[in-house]
Amino acid sequence: MNELVNLIPFGIIIFLIIVCMVYASNFFKHMRHERYLKSFVDYASVLDYHMQKAYDIIYKDRILVYSLEAMRIKDSDFNAIIQDFARLVIKFLGPTLHQEFLYLYGDQDTFMFNMVEFFNTRYEEDEVRKSSISEISQKEDSPSEMVNYVPANWPYNKTNFRWGS
Repeated sequence: MNELVNLIPFGIIIFLIIVCMVYASNFFKHMRHERYLKSFVDYASVLDYHMQKAYDIIYKDRILVYSLEAMRIKDSDFNAIIQDFARLVIKFLGPTLHQEFLYLYGDQDTFMFNMVEFFNTRYEEDEVRKSSISEISQKEDSPSEMVNYVPANWPYNKTNFRWGS
């Protein structure tokens, strides 16, 4: 029994050390979270820079052809383009910044959702595509020169056409 009484102070010390470690861990997590919130504008500008850069590269390589022709991208191709965009952004960020953004956004899904939203917004604001579509619609709306065109050697033009002959 005397031996157990001698172990009580050591047990109390170990318990206090564990409580201090848990408290310190929570304190440092809070400090880290607070640091991210205070410098959110800086992180957002870094992410925006890399997403702009990745979008420009993807746009030139994969989307510009569709925009110039005012064609709709197939859903499967569009999903592949978005995945390539996300991979390129993550590659530009590097492993350290990628981990920090994962911590900032909470998980990979939320981080990817924000990147996809950026991509969709930029794609919807595509001026080249809008101007190509408006040019095509103007051509369709305006009367064409070919509507009244009759070739000179056409045997049934307006002057010599006769019914029943």
